[in-house]
Amino acid sequence: MNRSLIDQAIQALDIQTVSLNTATIKCRKGFLPHLIESDLLLTPQHRAGPTGEFNIVEVAHKEGKENFKVVIFFFSAGVRLVNNTSLDTLRNQAASEDEAVYVEITAEFSVRYVLKKDVTEEKLQDALKEFARYNVGYHVWPYWREYVQSTCGRIGIPPIPLPMYQLPQLNVNHEPAPA
Repeated sequence: MNRSLIDQAIQALDIQTVSLNTATIKCRKGFLPHLIESDLLLTPQHRAGPTGEFNIVEVAHKEGKENFKVVIFFFSAGVRLVNNTSLDTLRNQAASEDEAVYVEITAEFSVRYVLKKDVTEEKLQDALKEFARYNVGYHVWPYWREYVQSTCGRIGIPPIPLPMYQLPQLNVNHEPAPA
């Protein structure tokens, strides 16, 4: 993690919105959440991270004022409940792991930041890439947690616990990793 690049991006950006772009909810066919068998051991599996893409867009001001630029980052996340007992059996049979999945919730978020006027986007590319990797998830995580918990309620299952947001694997130096 290059802290100076992240600080450069932080100084250039103001967060505006976190929006849900796409979402999927899948329950295993025949799974009735309100009739969960007491011996069924479902374990959560998590994945989350920035997609690596971002867009810089010029926006016309509604009141005829000067145009401004926004940077839009994308972040995807997913959680699923897996029957560990059947997962081990399926691995031994070389069958599909999907058969052990009882519930899966996925989402992609976009996060919009206003780019401050005095900043040129060309000089900011490396800083934005570093910011996308290490900071965007921090802004998305509360929205992701709320989405998972409210979706669990709608499905009829107890909330799936999400871990605290964790930064991607860090290079312990404060300088960029060698190329």
